[in-house]
Amino acid sequence: MLSLTSENFREEVLDSTTTCIVTFKSNGCHLCRGLDKVLFKLRRRYAKHFKFGYVDMDTERRLAKIFSVDGVPTIFWFRNGDGEEVTYPGNPNPFSGYSEEYLVKYFGTLLSHE
Repeated sequence: MLSLTSENFREEVLDSTTTCIVTFKSNGCHLCRGLDKVLFKLRRRYAKHFKFGYVDMDTERRLAKIFSVDGVPTIFWFRNGDGEEVTYPGNPNPFSGYSEEYLVKYFGTLLSHE
């Protein structure tokens, strides 16, 4: 997964012609570690459709502030320079916050609007 920083965010995400899935995460977050495992599977499944990247909240506080990210994990999707937060589940997975099933359904919605 692509590490996103203040220096490369515009080029890799905002100027990308591919829809980007961006996870804001922290190394000390157990949900983030669980979500990494979910996203590993989903990256393989959706590699032809999405670019996947992450923002390390421990080192990239500026990006977190720009996108008003207060907690982790938080996922955004970006298309044609515009971003939108993926709604956090009302019944979060205790190991990853966002479950694989929840994200598959969400990504399916994104694909149907391409």
